[in-house]
Amino acid sequence: MKKGFSHFLSALLVLIISLLIGGILSLIIGLRYDQFIWISSTIIILDSLFLGIGVLVSLYFTRYLANRTSNVTLMLLSFSLILGVGIISFFIFFIGNPTAFLYSDNRTITYLLINLLFFISINIISSGFVIFQQTIIEKESALREESLLKTQMELKLLSSKINPHFLFNSLNLMVSLLKTPEKAETALINLAELLRYQLDFSDASAVSLESELAAVEKYLSIQQMRFGDKLVYDVDCQAEGQIPPMIIQPLVENCIKHNIDNSDRLTIHLKIRRHEEWIVISVCDSEGRLQPDMLDKGVGLTVTRKRVELLGGTLLIKNGGIEISIIS
Repeated sequence: MKKGFSHFLSALLVLIISLLIGGILSLIIGLRYDQFIWISSTIIILDSLFLGIGVLVSLYFTRYLANRTSNVTLMLLSFSLILGVGIISFFIFFIGNPTAFLYSDNRTITYLLINLLFFISINIISSGFVIFQQTIIEKESALREESLLKTQMELKLLSSKINPHFLFNSLNLMVSLLKTPEKAETALINLAELLRYQLDFSDASAVSLESELAAVEKYLSIQQMRFGDKLVYDVDCQAEGQIPPMIIQPLVENCIKHNIDNSDRLTIHLKIRRHEEWIVISVCDSEGRLQPDMLDKGVGLTVTRKRVELLGGTLLIKNGGIEISIIS
């Protein structure tokens, strides 16, 4: 609705400017005579309106055909259209009032020719601008598409690095639980569900926060079976939205990997809040030993940081923990 109204106002403005141009040219031509001579107002108004409409039609077809045919062809079509409108209007005025064209001073013919040349110049400039604008838009669109495809390929590559890393750690976990068959069975079921989650959403760009947290809690329950009371965790989520799949688990896994052997009782805090269009995920543990220089030393954190940054988010080290901000 707004776009249509904007186009209407633009067309109306072009027609008003066309009338002003016609009026100014008629005054200039009239003043060149020793005695000021008026040119027919009907001819001024109609000729200017005809040529103004011709410019509008030319711009419409130029915009529509841009990037679909050569620029030279477009300019020739645009020129031919305005020239054709000028010739048609000339014959219409001549048939309607032939006496106006029989004065010895030929002021009406002079006006029509100069007005036509003026509008041809305007049309060439405006059509050239439209062609240039459409070319730039097309190039920007191609660059955006190329950038998007590149980002998607990088995200897939990074996700493929997480999969074997996660599976390797999970298999090591299963081995550690073989001495307790009941725990191993429960852990195996949870692991199967985790792998199913990863398989189902491996190609997804985003999943619900609820689904991601359910997968993270399954992972934490498996780890708690392994370490018993030595591992405690709490999840505080007061947000809803979409986030990349498998984005939280590497952070939780990092807490366990680097601190569980050095702690009598490791507590992991997972806190999620919404701040305007951002979902802010905070993962910290009771040891709080994480430093900024550790980000590029492990596969999990390195890959997660790159995934977050490719999606326009941030990953920061705060108070020995990690904070991720993702647009959702």
